[in-house]
Amino acid sequence: MENFSTNTQIHGHTLRRVAACFLLVVLFLPLASQNLSTDSKKARKLYEKADKEYRARDFYSAIDLLEESVNEDPTFFEAFIRMGSLYNAIGNEDSVYSKFQSYAETAPDPIASVLEKLALLAFDRGEYEKSSKYLTLFLNKVPERAASYEIDLLIRSIDFATNELARFSDTVQIEILPKEVNRFKLQYLPSVTIDDASIFYTKRDDVRGDEDIVVSVKKAGKWQPAQSVSSRINSPLNEGACAVSADGRTMIFTSCDGRNSLGSCDLYIAKKVGDQWSYPKNLGKPVNSMYWESQPSLSADGNTLYFSSNRRGGYGGRDLWVTENENGRWSKPINLGKGINTRKDETTPFIHSNGKNLYFSANGYPGMGGYDLYETIRKDSSWTQPKNLGYPINTHKDEVSIVITSDGTSAYFAKEEQKNYEILDSKIVKTTLPKQLKVNPTSYIVGRITDAKTNDPLKAVIQVVSLSDNLTLYNGKSDSLSGEYYMVLPVGLELAAYVKKKGYLYSDFQFTTESNNIRKPDTIDIKLTRVGEGEKIILKNIYFEVDSYKLNDKSLSELDNAYQLLMENPKIKVEISGHTDNSGGKSYNQTLSELRAKTVYNELIKKGVDSEMLTYKGYADSNPIDSNATEIGKKSNRRIEFSVLRTKR
Repeated sequence: MENFSTNTQIHGHTLRRVAACFLLVVLFLPLASQNLSTDSKKARKLYEKADKEYRARDFYSAIDLLEESVNEDPTFFEAFIRMGSLYNAIGNEDSVYSKFQSYAETAPDPIASVLEKLALLAFDRGEYEKSSKYLTLFLNKVPERAASYEIDLLIRSIDFATNELARFSDTVQIEILPKEVNRFKLQYLPSVTIDDASIFYTKRDDVRGDEDIVVSVKKAGKWQPAQSVSSRINSPLNEGACAVSADGRTMIFTSCDGRNSLGSCDLYIAKKVGDQWSYPKNLGKPVNSMYWESQPSLSADGNTLYFSSNRRGGYGGRDLWVTENENGRWSKPINLGKGINTRKDETTPFIHSNGKNLYFSANGYPGMGGYDLYETIRKDSSWTQPKNLGYPINTHKDEVSIVITSDGTSAYFAKEEQKNYEILDSKIVKTTLPKQLKVNPTSYIVGRITDAKTNDPLKAVIQVVSLSDNLTLYNGKSDSLSGEYYMVLPVGLELAAYVKKKGYLYSDFQFTTESNNIRKPDTIDIKLTRVGEGEKIILKNIYFEVDSYKLNDKSLSELDNAYQLLMENPKIKVEISGHTDNSGGKSYNQTLSELRAKTVYNELIKKGVDSEMLTYKGYADSNPIDSNATEIGKKSNRRIEFSVLRTKR
């Protein structure tokens, strides 16, 4: 998909390169006539002339003369290997492959280094049967090499690729995005927002030109012409390999050889406020180092960053690392470990919006080609063994980047045209994932957060917590100018959501998510009320066992947020009130409501709240907020409330 040899992107070191840079000793084979296999005098003369041209460093004239010599004698194997070596020196690997094959077919005893090269070149072209044949001939000569890392990897890769092709007969339908997106010579490394309405990517106007970040926005179902993301971000230097948060308001990108960088390539962050991007800032230490940091991927809320780096402390060339944004500071990056990183390269990570599925490209695992795409899934604090995405997503070409849509059904990537491994053209494409590769989707909610009295937009924190384990799954912010927000929600979970801003009573929700239509998200506008006497909120995520005042563990996140509210407002006094439905008798309901309120009171005291800030009271079923004629109404009436009694001591 991509194989761009620039600082910002991935270097073109693939499996095929293992033997590509060695200087074959055959360039210095003896030239005495008696040592050549041909009986043709003319072929010998031409061969000797070719040697003179080679020594004069005129490789192209030497190749022309060698072509003439094999025309005179098609079995002249020394001429074939000589041509292959010269093509190797000038980087024409298609011709290297052709001439070395002719050599192997005509030489009575082909040398091992050429057979190894042929095995690699055949594998690189997806000719797995030929690769296996040449590899067998090579190992017959040097059987001890079978245990080497590179050859063992090639053996396992041939087996893997052969099995993949044998078991899969379908093809993947690829949709090339319209000219409004693919409007440049090269475009690659896409990143999309959760609503699939904005696509950011790296572009070049020519193969060796400057890299910039551009964005195309979808309006009425149609992609609009891509434009520079911002003059504050793009410069005469290279900017590329960007990642955006789910709401499209946080961007981390790579810039190389400039911007006061710490290393050859560094990661930079920019924030979007209203319609304007901020000037980018270097993430600095400890994220950036004197080494190479690039190819970022952001979690949906923009607080977890995955990237590739060749910094010290890794297991190979380039490893995957992760860092967390904790109270505005990025933590020291942690290597994802030898369960994911190999002694070779792991690059271009992509974390799905569900926060669980991580995709990356690597050349240190068995695969279809040099770089293949792999998936690992986060289980608690560890990652599963990486799984090759298989054919037809992976092919004999390099696949080094993929982005999965939030609904888990489609993928964006770049597809290029090559000749002799030079990129001639690259386009952004989209495909539907095979059934076995579809991902657990994410839903999302959009809306505005405003002041309940003035209707002014508010910059507030949006927190989403899994009720089953009290883990925060999303922690975002609304836009300070518009109040607009995105709330990303993994599908199929029981969740609590909290919207909070200092000086205001928080708002909370509880819901179980289902996959919504990505083009018609749920919309919830939220109004926050300033902390003031007489104001109240319902603690919607307080849960008791049936007919009991014992708190369920699902209440932990609500207690945490109630505690935070009290700590931010140390002069207030709050009444914790308990309410029931009308199912029981008056005396029973009064006792139950008071005991439940007292339980919440005690839990907050345990957390460290000053008892002078709290009081509690039970109201039985005397203050219903809904009808007791329905189960839904009864559920609403069973509640715990916070009422502000005073704001000053």
